[in-house]
Amino acid sequence: MIPTIEENDLGFTDLWCKRIQLECGTVFINQELPNDIFFDKLTKITCTSEKMLDEAASLFHKYGMRPFVYCLDYPELEDLLRRKNFILYDIQHVLVKKILPVTKPEVHKVSQGDSMLWAKIFCQAYDCPEWLNVVDCIVKNSLKSADYIVDESNSSCMALYQKNLVMGLYCLGTVPARRNQGLASSLIDFALQEVGQRKLEFLMLETYEKDNLLDFYVKLGFEKLYQKSIYTI
Repeated sequence: MIPTIEENDLGFTDLWCKRIQLECGTVFINQELPNDIFFDKLTKITCTSEKMLDEAASLFHKYGMRPFVYCLDYPELEDLLRRKNFILYDIQHVLVKKILPVTKPEVHKVSQGDSMLWAKIFCQAYDCPEWLNVVDCIVKNSLKSADYIVDESNSSCMALYQKNLVMGLYCLGTVPARRNQGLASSLIDFALQEVGQRKLEFLMLETYEKDNLLDFYVKLGFEKLYQKSIYTI
């Protein structure tokens, strides 16, 4: 199950970033979305190569960006990172849910004509107004591969990406003025209904320790499956 989920994560990241294959790891980078813990990362690491880590760090340094290195149950890699002065920056929790809600909320799926709507909500929710035009361009270019959804009030957004009978939920966010009103939960219910209608295995999402949302998702019925340690320098 874990490799299947990881492939979903990599597939969605591919839509937003440039992929660079190294000796035994994969770099994702988008210099127009600098220093983002999700979009600018070294991941899928299968060996403890000091040379590869140096190469990845050099790639990020070239663009004046901070590298984030994802470790999935790999103590030897974490030891190497610490020896190279990397520090533990955050933990990414990976959650799944299979139980479907009773009703399917009304939402709006954006298209080429209104992709900016999704981009504006995303940039407000994640406090990155300088990314607006870049995000809009990414959404336009990836509409054939992912669904970009907003709630009826145009205050909350998410992206859905299907791969390997898994639905991945990404970029879930709500504008500050409309938080704690159940809008994100409504989008999650829509995503779960899509899982059922498409006859997929489950819905997965990822959340970071620093965002303090793990308890929120657990209360919604998500089960924590595994976690990844994230290092930076």
